[in-house]
Amino acid sequence: MVFTGVSGSGKSSIVFDTIAAESQRQMNETYSAWIRGRLPKYEKPNVELIDNLNPSVIIDQSRLGGNSRSTVGTISDMYSALRLLFSRIGTPSIGPASYFSFNNPNGMCKTCAGIGKVMDIDISKLIHEDKKGR
Repeated sequence: MVFTGVSGSGKSSIVFDTIAAESQRQMNETYSAWIRGRLPKYEKPNVELIDNLNPSVIIDQSRLGGNSRSTVGTISDMYSALRLLFSRIGTPSIGPASYFSFNNPNGMCKTCAGIGKVMDIDISKLIHEDKKGR
């Protein structure tokens, strides 16, 4: 799902206060009373009906911090489960779960070293052939 609109139009309110809260509330209802007593409480949103929601992971809009390798997985502490999942269902398999770690060179992109950016310098833009030797 994607929500767009001008600043102040209520995008965050509909996503965080209504849809995500109802998703969490519905998911929490599936747990035993003992577990529910230890989970955050979500009020039922002021809407007529919301159904067919998938479980959600709520990540707020604050700055992630960290470094250039910070991801949703590392910020939400889901990265261990995701590494295990990718190692078991990935086709073709590239190896064990540790290969999906940001600290393991076996799993890093060989071109960008896991940063996601490639610094490629075009020498012809730096050197003016017509001014060489002066």
